[in-house]
Amino acid sequence: MCVVLWFMQAWTKGIINKFGATRVSEPEVKFIFFILFFLGGLATTAKSEAVLPAYLIGLVVAGVFLRDKTLVHRMRSIAFAVFTPFYFIKAGLFVSLPALWPAVAIVGGLLLLKMLTKIVGVWPLARLHYMHHREATYTTLLMATGLTFGTISALFGFQNHIIDQRQYTILVTVVILSALVPTLVAQKFSNQQKMRCVPGAADTPTVSVCCRWRTAKTSRSPFDSPPHSLILLSK
Repeated sequence: MCVVLWFMQAWTKGIINKFGATRVSEPEVKFIFFILFFLGGLATTAKSEAVLPAYLIGLVVAGVFLRDKTLVHRMRSIAFAVFTPFYFIKAGLFVSLPALWPAVAIVGGLLLLKMLTKIVGVWPLARLHYMHHREATYTTLLMATGLTFGTISALFGFQNHIIDQRQYTILVTVVILSALVPTLVAQKFSNQQKMRCVPGAADTPTVSVCCRWRTAKTSRSPFDSPPHSLILLSK
């Protein structure tokens, strides 16, 4: 696996440079999925999670994806349409709802602990990197999620009999809530900031409010930038 990861970026660049990522057969996509299935098979043989090599490959070829947006869109479409739903369906099948209700207090305590540790670990670093208060808060809320790795670790522990079904249910519930709650708060926080740029938006029946921002060179936060244009689509 280490050898494949070491040469993965060079191999992907070579295939894209040779074929130009324009052929209908899409050899670069097939190559990446071949490596994914190969390393996933090795991980399964080693009694690990087959999805873990996907993260390692993503880290290795991130630079290639950054320069080739078409390849990113193709991989993203296939992954979210084919692979991701089945993985989370599999993880959800082991959740026991009857075991969840007696453990509501434990779920709440673990969720609070997880959120606090995320805030302590992310918010000071965001401020240290010269982010404004609102931008640091927004970044912390988005970084508080840990859905995929949380479910991977819980599923690994359950399948290897490290934890039982009750413990698995509690952990997965905490992971899901830790991804859902901060995301909803971040979206609410972002929408409130955008609505401030619309004069009288609260009194105007609108279908949608679109604020496009022009970020000044001296501004580090999209919330602190002056509005470039406001588009109101009313009924």
